[in-house]
Amino acid sequence: MASRSDASEYRRVPSGAESFWHWFGVFALLPVLTACASSSGPETISLPPPSQPAAAVKPAPAEPAPAAGFTPLPTPQQVVAALPTGRPDPFAPLPQAKVVAPGVAPAADLRFTGVIRSAGQAQALVQVGEQSGAVCVGRRGVCPGSGLPALLPSDWSVTSIDVASGRLVLNQAGQRRVFSL
Repeated sequence: MASRSDASEYRRVPSGAESFWHWFGVFALLPVLTACASSSGPETISLPPPSQPAAAVKPAPAEPAPAAGFTPLPTPQQVVAALPTGRPDPFAPLPQAKVVAPGVAPAADLRFTGVIRSAGQAQALVQVGEQSGAVCVGRRGVCPGSGLPALLPSDWSVTSIDVASGRLVLNQAGQRRVFSL
């Protein structure tokens, strides 16, 4: 048995959990103490030296000369300069097509410009006066389902369109007119 004098010399040894928390606290405070102690005064920030300005600006590459036999394309500035400025007057009257009395338009006024086959149906491309479009076999050359007005006068009809040979046959007031490409 221990006496009281031995008890005064007896030091308590911390258990495992108490020892862990004791050392944890010491190590947790260590970075804080180190950070405060390492500051010796006002901090300075050093910036990298300013970059040197370019001595000379690189010249733009020279335009290559067009190859023989080729036409150079216009520059973007030339394209913009060629466009008209402004806009048409929205309040101006619409341009009116010239109305030709039926039977007055001669066949010479019709210009046959081509043939196409669309959805199995032959069509002829014609220009009558200032109007142009496609005509089909039938009265006034109206193509069914197109919803477009007739180009030919009322006494004209398209008799046949031959896509392979490029021929258009019209009937104008009982007279047969043949046009070829």
